[in-house]
Amino acid sequence: MARFGLRQFLFALGFLFLAGASSAQAQGAFGALAVSSDGAYGYSYNYATIDRAQDTALEQCAKHAKGCQILRVYENVCVSVARNEDPKNIIINWVSGYDAEERPRRALRNCRNDGGDKCKILVEFCTGSAK
Repeated sequence: MARFGLRQFLFALGFLFLAGASSAQAQGAFGALAVSSDGAYGYSYNYATIDRAQDTALEQCAKHAKGCQILRVYENVCVSVARNEDPKNIIINWVSGYDAEERPRRALRNCRNDGGDKCKILVEFCTGSAK
């Protein structure tokens, strides 16, 4: 059986503390949703700043289309995003809050209410401490 001295114990304890601190910093409260007029999208979650969340969402969207714009910024909330899959009738809808079962139902219903007949959930995510 290996024995640890006080120095090794304190080193290990410090390492675990720093690892936990950096993962806590990495999980920020902000997320964003970016979309283009042709239905491309990008999203981000768990960023420490609004600017970084928006930049990441725009970068993700720009991989698929030009002219992406931020549709929404989120903080400490869960989100469901729905899109009508008909390229002649692009509709993107999102719902935040609610529980994990209700969010996608509402996003799909809102998409259909806006005229979508081929609505589907694109993505679901939570930012920060939301679950």
